[in-house]
Amino acid sequence: MPVTRASAGFLRLFTTVTGLANLDGAKAFRGLLLIGTFRAAGVGCSLAGVVPAREEAIAVEPPDVDSSGPCSSRPGRGARETLALLIGVAVVTTAGPAAAEPPDPPSIPSRHQVEVARGRAADAAADVGQVQARLAEADARLRALDVAAQTAVEAYDTAVYGRTKAGRAARAAAARADRARRQVEERRREVARLAVADYSQDGRLTEIVAYLDAEGPRTMLDRASTASMVSTSANNAYQRLRAGQAVSHVLAQEAAASAGVVRRRAAEADRARQQAVAALSTQTRAVDSIEAEKAALVARLADLQNISTDLAAKRQAGLAEQARRGAEAARRRAEQAERARRNADRGQDRANNNGNDDNGHKDHKGHESKNDNDGGRKHGGRPSPGRGGGSSRQGELAVAYALGQLGEPYVFGADGPGSWDCSGLTMRAWENAGISMPHFARGQYWQSQRIGLGEVRPGDLLFWASNPRDSNTIYHVAMYIGNGKMVQAPRPGRDVEVRSMFYMGRPTHFARPR
Repeated sequence: MPVTRASAGFLRLFTTVTGLANLDGAKAFRGLLLIGTFRAAGVGCSLAGVVPAREEAIAVEPPDVDSSGPCSSRPGRGARETLALLIGVAVVTTAGPAAAEPPDPPSIPSRHQVEVARGRAADAAADVGQVQARLAEADARLRALDVAAQTAVEAYDTAVYGRTKAGRAARAAAARADRARRQVEERRREVARLAVADYSQDGRLTEIVAYLDAEGPRTMLDRASTASMVSTSANNAYQRLRAGQAVSHVLAQEAAASAGVVRRRAAEADRARQQAVAALSTQTRAVDSIEAEKAALVARLADLQNISTDLAAKRQAGLAEQARRGAEAARRRAEQAERARRNADRGQDRANNNGNDDNGHKDHKGHESKNDNDGGRKHGGRPSPGRGGGSSRQGELAVAYALGQLGEPYVFGADGPGSWDCSGLTMRAWENAGISMPHFARGQYWQSQRIGLGEVRPGDLLFWASNPRDSNTIYHVAMYIGNGKMVQAPRPGRDVEVRSMFYMGRPTHFARPR
C-alpha cells in the first residue's frame, strides 16, 4: 500500500537523521542537505557512501517504491540538472572544512635554543656588571681629576698668600730701612755742624784775641771749655752717626732680602698658576670625555636592562648615592663608638682625679692637662663644643651670604663678586659675618677652631685633605649649612651649589672660624 511505503520511507529517513545526530554539527548538516537534495530531485535515495560515517557506517536502504513513484531512479532532465546543481553545492559545502589546514603544533624551543638563550642572558648579565664597573671607574677618574685640580688651585692660592705676606713684610722692611737712612742723614749733618763749630774754636788767632782781651785769661779759659764741650758733642754725634749707619745697613739688607723673598714668592705663584691652569685644562678636557663615555655606558646599561636611558642614569646615581650613604653610616657608627669609648675613659679619669684630691684642686689641674693634650695635637685637637670660634649668629650670616651666590660660576683664584673659588667663597662669607680669613683653605683651617664631626653647626667649615693626618695636604673647603648639606664652589664648569656634605666623601677636617 502507498501509505505503508511512505511510512517505511519516513522511518528510514528518521533513522538516518538519528544517526546523523551522533555526528558533529557540520557533518550532520551536510547529511541532511544531501537527503533533502535527493528527495527534491525525485531520485531514489541510497545514502550509503554519501553521508560521512564515523566508526560504523550508516546505511540507508532505498525506499521500496516503484519506478514510477516519487522516488524513481530515472529522473527527468530538470531533475537531473537540479540534482547536479545541488550535488555541486553539497560537495563545495562538504569540502570546505575538510580542506582547512590543521592548527599549528605548539612551539617548543629546542634544548639548544634554550642553552643559547641562557648563554645570552649570562652574557648580558656579565655586560651589565662590566658596564657598572666601568661607570664606577669613570667616577673614580672624575674624583681623581677633581683632587688633582683642586690641589693645584690650593697650591696657587697658598703661593699667592705667601707672595702677599712677603710683600707686606718687604714693605715694612723697606720702611724701616728708609727711616734708618733718614736718621743717618740727620746725624751726618749734625756731625758736620759740630765739626765746623769745633774747628772755629781751635785756631791761634782765637787764642791771641782771647788773651789780649780785658778779660783775657778768663775768656780764654771759657772758650777752651766751650771748645772741649763742642769736641765732646761732635764725638758723641759721630758715634751716633756710626751706629745709625750700621743700623741702616742692616735694615737695608733686610729690605733687600725681603724683596728677594717677594720675587721668589711671585715666581712660585706664577709657576703655581701655570700648573693650576694646566691641571684645570686637563680636567676640563677629561671631564668632557669621561661624561660622554658615561652617557654611552648608561645608554648601554639601559639597553641591557630594557629600561630607558633616563631611568638607567637615575638608577646609577641612586646606587652611587646609596653606596656613599652606606659608607658614611658605617663611619658614623664607628665614630660614635669611639666617642662613647673616649667619654667613658674621661669619666673614669674624672672619678680618679676626684678620688685623689678632696678639695678638687688636682682635679682642676687634671682637666687642664687633659684639655691641653687634646687641643695641642698637631692636627687632631678637639676642643669642647662652643669653646672659641664665631657665634652661631655669625655662622647664620655666613651661610646666608654663601647661599646668596648660588648659580655663580667657579673661577680659580676668584673671591667675588660674581665668581668664586672654594676658599674665596668661604672667606667672603665669613668676612660678611665679621671675621677675616686668608684666601686659601689651609690657612682658613689653621686660623679656625678645630672641631669634630659631631659638633658641626651651620657656618662651620668642612675640609678635604689627601692625608687626613696632615692639614698641609688640604685641597678643598666648603661650608656646612645644616641638615647634612653644604654649599661650595666646586670646580670649573660647575657653579656654586648645594650638595650633601658627603658628596666628595667624608670631610677629613672640621673647623669653626674665629
